Amino acid sequence: MKKVSLLSLGCPKNLVDSEIILALLGESNYIITDSIEDSDVVILNTCAFIKDAVDESLDYIRMINSYKRKNKNLKFIVAGCLVQRFGKDILQYGDIDGIVGTGDPERVKDVVEKVLKGEKKIEVGEKPFTNLKNFPRLILTYPYAYLKISEGCNNFCNYCLIPYLRGNLRSRKIKDIVEEAKGMEKLGIKEIILIAQDTLSYGKDLKDGTNLVNLLKELLKMDFPWIRIMYSHPAHLDEELLDIIGKEEKICNYLDIPLQHIHPDILKKMGRPVCDYYGLIEKIREKIPDVSIRTTFIVGFPGEDESHFNCLLDFVKSVKFDKIGVFKYSREKGTVSYNLGDPVAEEVKEERKNLLMEIQRQISKNKLKEKVGKRLEVIVEREEKNFMVGRTRYDAPEVDGQVYIRGKKLKVGEIYNLQITGSSDYDLFVDLFDTVNN
Repeated sequence: MKKVSLLSLGCPKNLVDSEIILALLGESNYIITDSIEDSDVVILNTCAFIKDAVDESLDYIRMINSYKRKNKNLKFIVAGCLVQRFGKDILQYGDIDGIVGTGDPERVKDVVEKVLKGEKKIEVGEKPFTNLKNFPRLILTYPYAYLKISEGCNNFCNYCLIPYLRGNLRSRKIKDIVEEAKGMEKLGIKEIILIAQDTLSYGKDLKDGTNLVNLLKELLKMDFPWIRIMYSHPAHLDEELLDIIGKEEKICNYLDIPLQHIHPDILKKMGRPVCDYYGLIEKIREKIPDVSIRTTFIVGFPGEDESHFNCLLDFVKSVKFDKIGVFKYSREKGTVSYNLGDPVAEEVKEERKNLLMEIQRQISKNKLKEKVGKRLEVIVEREEKNFMVGRTRYDAPEVDGQVYIRGKKLKVGEIYNLQITGSSDYDLFVDLFDTVNN
């Protein structure tokens, strides 16, 4: 039996694809290993939506090629967004036996079979492949799991390559998503995290009344303690969704809403909705009083001057988000904004990013201080050498803060009601030796 290893780069949506690929290979009697040295085939599932992601993918290609030089029998397959973006040009970057674009995990399995027979296999078209049927998954993130509800995007923001790499919006049917969720329920998954390029557009392409609220109503019938929604486009947020989040205890009071900027001039250039974001945040907090709001911003977009940036700065100071991420504008060939050039100097972008993050650091520090002394639900995710690590329902995995738990051992995968005994800029602490937690 042949051994296969897989390295997954990029976002949770890519991770779901990787989990499907691993499950399909496992069902086909391949041995899954995390050791490149022990592998007969290595698969690299790549990201490529901005330059930094491309550079990381190319670094991994070079790294895996170093293993190939030591083992001439090792087969190497590159899959995912890097292939969809650059096609056959990827082959110039190393000794690569096969390439596969996005959209159909089954094609990766087919390529594995071909390269093991000594064939050079190329599976990529101008548009992503489309295959929305239910696949098995080897979930790697217990006690939580990502649940992809749609693929692709119809927003076509001027700076973004995703619709070109992933295609137009293609929503899964509610019955198929529920079927996958039932499998997660049987595995004892405690938190499902709904993901898509734009979760709030879910169902619009089906034109049969399917929407996110109807999906949530079905998922609420199941035994998941936490249901989380990620990647919410601000233009598609409505009161019906806010009402169900505020009403249903199982749905985490958490919203991830990438705003990208606040100034109308920059938003128009970005191809983003121009609306009253102050009013939007106020409405969210009115409907869900204890909500945790995450957002992201892009600094250094072409045309952003000091007045535009100061407007964004004032907005962050005033609104006081719970979490933010800041990205420097990356000029990408194939996007509408590519033709605008890249006039904002790199050092200016870096300065603006650092300034925003320093302001947010202090906001986060103050907000977390207010949680000290309170009891919060904490899901325990793993055990480290001298402590346990978990999250509250107000924090998403990978991008938000954590809870570090010192003292007696707790069970990984369980949710505990713990009193917070300390905080830092971004994390919380629980001391189980403290009598308040005994």
